Amino acid sequence: MQIGILIALASAMLMTGMQILLKKSYKELDPSLAFFFDSIFGLLIWIPVGCVFGATFDGVIKCFGYAIISAILSEALVFYALSKGNLSISSVLISTYPVFTLIFSLLINNEILTVSQVVLIVFTIIGIVLTCIDKEFKIKNMKNKEILIPIITALAIGMSDTLTKGIINITSSFSFIVAIALVQVPVALIYLKISKQKISNIKLEYKKDSKFVKYSVLGSLLNIMATGCLLISFNYTYASIASPLTAIYTPIVLLYSLIFLGEKIGKVNLIGTIIAIIGTFGIIILG
Repeated sequence: MQIGILIALASAMLMTGMQILLKKSYKELDPSLAFFFDSIFGLLIWIPVGCVFGATFDGVIKCFGYAIISAILSEALVFYALSKGNLSISSVLISTYPVFTLIFSLLINNEILTVSQVVLIVFTIIGIVLTCIDKEFKIKNMKNKEILIPIITALAIGMSDTLTKGIINITSSFSFIVAIALVQVPVALIYLKISKQKISNIKLEYKKDSKFVKYSVLGSLLNIMATGCLLISFNYTYASIASPLTAIYTPIVLLYSLIFLGEKIGKVNLIGTIIAIIGTFGIIILG
């Protein structure tokens, strides 16, 4: 289980860079274009890696339906949700997805955790949510749509991760990443259509200001690597453990901003960071 925990933490580190870069790209670039880059990198990276490390034709076929669910619920929907409404509210609510992963994993996959593990996982999740809260986050300012879309997204991620873990238990992570690499392309093209974007817009945006396209490309590359690590971690540990660990990227982003960018962080964020780190180390020690 320890190797699965370490791979999940590697995923969190990659997600830190992904979050920083993609948020910068969203200032000028539509999220659907970033997701298109995701789908291309998935083909170039996930298929060769999956084939080299033991993906089978039978396994890929079995994973196909689950891969479609994952591509929509865990990938495209997140890009969409973050681009809608108040980002400070959306980020907090979406960060609750490990709660749903924990609940669904216990109910659907019959994952068995010790009381200590459950306490530490909940402790870590609370810390993660606190790190997402900023001065703009006020419950009284929430609108129905601003609550509904992020909560549905968090629930969708939890369900998707749980179902993905279930099929990986039957096949393997490597069969699954080949399947999701194949289905992400049509999902990305549909997302572009819904967002009224064209692939040719990338060239236009690059001419206007190339740095935002570069942010999007690099952020998407890191996202593919991070998601790959998360899926591979499912080979070795429970989804209910891996999911909160990958979400630790939120306090890591805060620490990065504090140390390297000189940004101030609030008391609630600092408390959340400390809680999340303590919970993470507890999970690592217990294995």
